[in-house]
Amino acid sequence: MSFAVLSLALVVANNPAEAAKQDRGLTRYEALEPNVEFWKDVFVLYTSRQAVFHDRDHVKLVYSIVDLGDIIDGDLSAYTQDRRIRERLRAETRRLEGILRHLAKGAPRNDEEKRISALVKDVLGSTTDAARLAINMRYQRGLGDEFCGAMSRASVLMPRMREMLEAEGVPVELAALPLVESSYRIDAHSYAGAVGMWQFTRSTGKRFMNVDYVYDERRDPLRATEAAAKYLRENYEKLGAWPLAITAYNYGAGGLVRAVQEHGTTDLSVILRKHKSRRFGFASRNFYAEFLAAKDVVAEAEKHCGKIEPAGPALASVRLRNYVAFDNIASAAGVKRDELAVWNPALHRDVVKGKLLVPRGYSVNVPTQAKQKLESGLAALPKSAWRSAQVAYYATHRVTRGQTLSHIAKIYATSVSSLKEYNNISDPRRLRYGQVIKVPTAGARLASTGTHRVTRGQTLSHIARLYDTSVSALKRTNGISDPRRLKYGQIIKVPR
Repeated sequence: MSFAVLSLALVVANNPAEAAKQDRGLTRYEALEPNVEFWKDVFVLYTSRQAVFHDRDHVKLVYSIVDLGDIIDGDLSAYTQDRRIRERLRAETRRLEGILRHLAKGAPRNDEEKRISALVKDVLGSTTDAARLAINMRYQRGLGDEFCGAMSRASVLMPRMREMLEAEGVPVELAALPLVESSYRIDAHSYAGAVGMWQFTRSTGKRFMNVDYVYDERRDPLRATEAAAKYLRENYEKLGAWPLAITAYNYGAGGLVRAVQEHGTTDLSVILRKHKSRRFGFASRNFYAEFLAAKDVVAEAEKHCGKIEPAGPALASVRLRNYVAFDNIASAAGVKRDELAVWNPALHRDVVKGKLLVPRGYSVNVPTQAKQKLESGLAALPKSAWRSAQVAYYATHRVTRGQTLSHIAKIYATSVSSLKEYNNISDPRRLRYGQVIKVPTAGARLASTGTHRVTRGQTLSHIARLYDTSVSALKRTNGISDPRRLKYGQIIKVPR
């Protein structure tokens, strides 16, 4: 990193207010303006019923817009609908590729080829490189029909989000970034495992938030905003410029630090032009332009949507001093259980169902007007309602040779989906012999087999807690006189 960048990083590291002042305007690079205009059209003009075919490098070079409405509106299964859409998009891709390859060698043959020829010449000056464009084409589904809904969801959160960003010395305009990431959907989930409105992966999320099987703050829009503010400021401290810090939210700060060192500049427009890396692909190259477009359209939301009605109440938070049941919190706040669950999406469903307690230190979200009532209601709860520790909610199981998740689920009377979720298993086929996995057991009934295979290190006391029975009952049922002789792999009977 250059001395200038390092010096700036040291200044802002110790002074959040200084970070807020530096480059507060969020640099608008002239070279990126066509990209910004394209993404603004994606956000507010094109809809999810349209696929926009365009060039990867010259995104404003739009060849065609394919309407998918007849397929989407048809009486088709989800599978068939998806297949028909893919077929139509493949057909349009082949059609456009054929036109571009012909234009590289000869004159246009019809009005459609004349139209596309004029578009290419306007960008490149000639059609000589049209064949290269044929392999550089992609399509983008629009978001215009979702924009006003996104703004309705955002309006509930925007004041608190801006406060949190400001507190961390981050430009408040970055409150527009979740439009790029998730359209302000708190239930958003990517194929790569990124979760929530700010699309944190598990590994990055754990650096700033609580992410476990009791509650996952990536799903909480307020806690995730605090984390995003810290993460963005951290990027800024490393890179010294907000365009780079924002791009790093997608690409990673390490890659951009190397790019700054390699090219000797913090000018993102130069890095976009010169930096070559397999990981620095279309999404990363366009991320800052997408953000600028999102910032523009969020600022003009009423122009596109008229008066925006909030999607729900403004929320406030109350921090818990100890463990307590979810239903006790709902009663204390005077709200319905289902409503409280909606306002607290971070809580695992086992907490909402009462199998687990809401943990100490968790910040409960309630409507602003209910905050005082919740605080008074929690203070009035009897001592017996509060616990000093979480209830036992999972056991551990060491995988034996040939075992599958399905087999383990039957042993413990749970489900394969729960085992996958509790252990972050995306591919059950990768289960390994000797692997230790967590088994959710809160509220589980005894499996129909009535037997248990002893895993390494287990004691009768542990097994008794697992099946809600007693050590004496296990000893009596299995004729065990000395519990210390329990062996790994031994099958014991469990009384019902």
